[in-house]
Amino acid sequence: MKKATPLVGAALAAALLLSGCSMGAANDSMSSGTSSSDEKAAASAETVDTVNSDGAGLRAGLTALFSDHVYLAGAAIHAALAANGDLTEAKTAGAVAALDANSVDIAAAVGSVYPDAEEPFLESWREHIGFFVNYTIGKATGDQAGADAAVADLTEYAASFGELLNSVVPTLPADAVEEALGMHATSLIAAIDADIAGDPQYYTLLKEAAGHMPMTATAIAGAIAEDQDIE
Repeated sequence: MKKATPLVGAALAAALLLSGCSMGAANDSMSSGTSSSDEKAAASAETVDTVNSDGAGLRAGLTALFSDHVYLAGAAIHAALAANGDLTEAKTAGAVAALDANSVDIAAAVGSVYPDAEEPFLESWREHIGFFVNYTIGKATGDQAGADAAVADLTEYAASFGELLNSVVPTLPADAVEEALGMHATSLIAAIDADIAGDPQYYTLLKEAAGHMPMTATAIAGAIAEDQDIE
């Protein structure tokens, strides 16, 4: 075993000495350290407040509701197809009820900021779900004209719904809403087509359709926050 050189030994001795001095210095500086800790705690609390701000909560809430909308719509349509279009069948009726409850929740979220807009929003939102149903029935029964009419209705709806939201939230451009809903319709229709065809890609396509919704939620929440000065 090698012996420590005088230089190393001196360094160890110095380290031990400094360590003893540091302990005393630490005890002497407890009061000053407390104020520094308080400042860090305050800064941390401020960060938490930002993360849990009303604006962030609104965005997170709408993201969850819009994403649920896609999955619940997919479930309702899947159940309806399995029941040969019988909407009164127990599973289908349950899926439709869950989808409508989600629509009510989305409208309530908007209504929590714009009370007068809640009912018009809900009425309009329910309408576009009907167009998806019409498309599904058309494709499932070989009625291409009916399916095409439903696509045209969804396209027209995207524009009118954009105008409706813009009238409520002036900071939200109508064309931005129209584009978002156009993407929503296109991606969900792709999933519906796969479901009708028995294509296993259905679930992947449904996931992709839901993946577009956070962008829509962010745009709407951001515009509402700007319009209402929500932090």
